[in-house]
Amino acid sequence: MRIEFLRDQHVSDLLSWGSLENAIIGQSNIVQQMQSLQKERKLCATGIECLDRILGGGVPVGHVVLVIGASGTGKTTLSLEFLIRGAIASEKGIFVSTVSPVEKILSSIDRFDFFDRKMLEDGRLNILHIDAFESSIGDALILDSLEKGMRLADLIGDKIRKINASRLVIDSFSSFSGQSNGVPIGPKVLSRLSSILFEAKCTAMVTADELKGSELAVADGVILMGDFERRGDLLRTMQVIKMRGVDHSRSRYVIDLTSCGVLATPLLRGGSR
Repeated sequence: MRIEFLRDQHVSDLLSWGSLENAIIGQSNIVQQMQSLQKERKLCATGIECLDRILGGGVPVGHVVLVIGASGTGKTTLSLEFLIRGAIASEKGIFVSTVSPVEKILSSIDRFDFFDRKMLEDGRLNILHIDAFESSIGDALILDSLEKGMRLADLIGDKIRKINASRLVIDSFSSFSGQSNGVPIGPKVLSRLSSILFEAKCTAMVTADELKGSELAVADGVILMGDFERRGDLLRTMQVIKMRGVDHSRSRYVIDLTSCGVLATPLLRGGSR
């Protein structure tokens, strides 16, 4: 029985029923409903050929994938390609930058051979800085409180529904590293965002600099980006650590960031499945 599908509220409801027998039956029903819903969900092909091959087709629609790695490992490039490939397939996407200005993001995507500026003009691709949400929140958007983080998640959800977006990128989620009354903000904001995205059937890549246990537990998928030194060269690597609902490879791949997109080859050949 896969307890990880249960939401905290569900667990609370189950316990409040008072009867262990009822709780077990109710828990079983919830798990069956969630599993049935999962089966009905389609895969979102990322459009990144090597990643879709690793995942056996793509990411389940509505899931949140953490893309984790140090600076320079290719997190932003991977997530940008995810949005642009979606735009090519007429799927609307939103890129929310919490660090770099919009102009800097735009200057970095022109190098993709498959990028077309018309994607920006016709609304298939929306690149926003977090400051764009500042006026709605009514205060300087320093993500130092749980209330602001939750409000931002709700505003992003409003934007997704308004334009019927199918894909979302937040770069980077490391901005949500603060605490509120001693409780980490990040996992709670990610949990709210996960519920919004699942309901809206919007698939997301969320970048972060480091691994955090509580956020890893909330995320539906985790892709680890890294560096590997071989013969004096520093190679970029990619490894899918976790992807709920998908039978995927957990092998480590060497990746190249090219104008044609992300290319990957197994770091150690054999046993990729």
